[in-house]
Amino acid sequence: MEKELTPLEKWNSLTLANNFIFCKVLEENPDVCKELLEMLLDIKIDRIEQPKSEQTFKTDFDSRGIRLDVYVKDGTGRCFDIEIQTSNYMRLEKRARYYQGLMDVDSIQFGQEYSALKDSYVIFLCLGDAFGYKLPVYTFRYRAEEDKNILMNDGTVNIFFNATMYDKMQSENLRSFFKYLCGKNSDDNFTDRLSALVERVKMNAQWRHRYMTIEQEIKLQVEARTKERLNELAKDIAKDMAQDIAKDMAQDIANEKTIETAKKMIAANLGTVEQIASVTGLSLEQITKLKTGEN
Repeated sequence: MEKELTPLEKWNSLTLANNFIFCKVLEENPDVCKELLEMLLDIKIDRIEQPKSEQTFKTDFDSRGIRLDVYVKDGTGRCFDIEIQTSNYMRLEKRARYYQGLMDVDSIQFGQEYSALKDSYVIFLCLGDAFGYKLPVYTFRYRAEEDKNILMNDGTVNIFFNATMYDKMQSENLRSFFKYLCGKNSDDNFTDRLSALVERVKMNAQWRHRYMTIEQEIKLQVEARTKERLNELAKDIAKDMAQDIAKDMAQDIANEKTIETAKKMIAANLGTVEQIASVTGLSLEQITKLKTGEN
């Protein structure tokens, strides 16, 4: 059995692929965030605003809120959401759709025309294949089904990177970055900078304490949910057992009444063995034993 790491050992073993570390590195280093976006999207960005990690959006009290890993805008108003996804690749396309909608709500003000909406990018950096087609990158834009060359040009782009296919990425920079993200050595100036920034984050005592606190809260929540589910399961099992016992008791009572009826018919000489068996539903052998006084 593998030894469980202590909170400090776990903290010291974290890499850029950890959500907390990833968010802190990009939030504290806008220049790195800008360079990463340019590399991922193969575009030029003049400047970006201060990146916001764990940015929350919610339209009203009853709506479902979201928390984006790293949310940033550039000088033209374009919006970028970068998500690090280490597991659970189910329904990412639905998440991207919802994220795009709430990002639009945030980017347009009351009274503005729809033309004020700027391009928005939702980018998932996955440590696995979100769609199962073994592509290094999946880029989605709206197109006309009747003619795939016709783009809707609504400005929304959803991109899902498959880090495990780093060797198939289009540029050397991308190959180096995703190789590094997968925990493998990579000789590259950008990944060297990232590695140094990761270590700097891990040296921050305040962030270390916050991470451990979050981890403890998550652990307690998981334990509470597990206990709740076990209690629900125990109740379901008890309910099923009670129903089975009740059925067995009802069947026993029914059998006793049937046997009693057969005995009375035999005592009153009401029919042959075959006739009594037909009326009561008992077997010929059972009726014969009752008639001869056998148990």
